[in-house]
Amino acid sequence: MTNTNRLSHEIHMELARLRSRFMPRQCFNDLSDALCNLEDRRRAEIAQGLHPEARGIAVIGNSGSGKSTAVEHLFRKHPSLSLLADNADTADIASFLVPSPATLKGVGISCLSGLGYPLMRDRTAGIIWELVQSHLRELQVMFLHLDEAQDLMGSQSEREMLAVVNTLKSLMQNKHWPVSIVLSGLPDLLALLNLDPQLGRRFIPISFGQLDEIDDGRNVRSLVQQYCSAISIEANPELTSDDFIGRLIHAAANEFGILIEIVIGAIEICLRRKEAVLGQQHFIAEFLRRTGCTNDLNPLVRKNYSAINPRWLLPSIKDSSAQIDLPAKRRRKK
Repeated sequence: MTNTNRLSHEIHMELARLRSRFMPRQCFNDLSDALCNLEDRRRAEIAQGLHPEARGIAVIGNSGSGKSTAVEHLFRKHPSLSLLADNADTADIASFLVPSPATLKGVGISCLSGLGYPLMRDRTAGIIWELVQSHLRELQVMFLHLDEAQDLMGSQSEREMLAVVNTLKSLMQNKHWPVSIVLSGLPDLLALLNLDPQLGRRFIPISFGQLDEIDDGRNVRSLVQQYCSAISIEANPELTSDDFIGRLIHAAANEFGILIEIVIGAIEICLRRKEAVLGQQHFIAEFLRRTGCTNDLNPLVRKNYSAINPRWLLPSIKDSSAQIDLPAKRRRKK
């Protein structure tokens, strides 16, 4: 292995350690409390031989909010709940990604496959979901998690969406083995839950909201410092300023998961440059790498950064002129 390859390998090992770290937010604590409460309730009911209707949890957040990572972490690290695994006789949680485009039948087939049973493509959606319910009971699954659940809406008709609603309700109301549903997805998911008040009242909503410069500034500063300390590099004092924190939060589109990605990306650039102090220049370079934005459209550089849409890839000055007032010297450039 050459010195260059060895350095690259060492850097990727450091970055892998950083990515394996989990930084909880209050919304994660709320989610954990809700899940533990439902678990305790369900185990007490099972011990008494009772099977009242179950309740569910709806985890709502924008793309990049960190909700899927939080749910996955909670399931993997939960001390008393087991995830479905190959050849397992029982499991407390079965977690599946909703296929896209999603149909009620397609989601049922996906769940059956994940539960380890043959596909039933020639069966009706109703029969498929009866089989899902039967296998959930056989495996003693208490929680069924569906990620990207907003795809259950898709372009379906109101009749098809009502069929989804009724299917979820039937799983939670089953007299022999009610199952708690955990749905995670984009805010569009709320339209499905609000379609039927009987379904909506059964769910505990957990919002993975956007970061706020004032409310979350201290935590973001701490996060940057913790990541630097984890791999023994220093953080330039400029990274603690209110101006930088505001720019960083905006560069992440106010989403926690994206902010984590930017911080780790900036650290990677710092390591590859063989520098021992993480500074704003590394974050500027990382945003350029992520989006292709020049300094004119980089919120870590621009004075009026709040006008920049940080989710755009390779934007041009012309495309962004409606959002950003360019300096006069730029307009007069020939």
